[in-house]
Amino acid sequence: MQENILNTLFALFDTTYQLDILYKNEFKEVLASYSYTEMHTIDSIGKIENPNVTKIAQKLNLTKACISKIIKKLIEKKSIETYKNPDNKKETYYKLTSKGCEVFNAHLKMHENWCEKDKEFFEQFKKSELKSAYEILNKYSKLLQIRLEELKDKSK
Repeated sequence: MQENILNTLFALFDTTYQLDILYKNEFKEVLASYSYTEMHTIDSIGKIENPNVTKIAQKLNLTKACISKIIKKLIEKKSIETYKNPDNKKETYYKLTSKGCEVFNAHLKMHENWCEKDKEFFEQFKKSELKSAYEILNKYSKLLQIRLEELKDKSK
């Protein structure tokens, strides 16, 4: 049983890695210098109203410390910039620069292409099979989130 679980996890990680390489390659001139997490942070900033570290961390299920590090890198890459809300001078918010918008749009297009190209593959499965796969991955993701929170609590 343990070997089956490990094989499943390795296959999942390998698939994710392959997807990242394959679809990032289509937009390499824009996305090559961005990590998976940086792209999704840019995506969150582009979609969240008044994005701050807390909102981005919640959306991506990452710690605020992790998001702060990513934010620093994205500012250095000139993909995002900070701003203050006149009603709340204490809180720092983020917005996309023109370079960040380019990454945001390429990332969206990458996902659209991914869905279009892989649609035929997934049509071979029954909806119930896809639903089961989603439920398993979602439950596992929630378990990992709990473990990350426990780790975060221990480090305080």
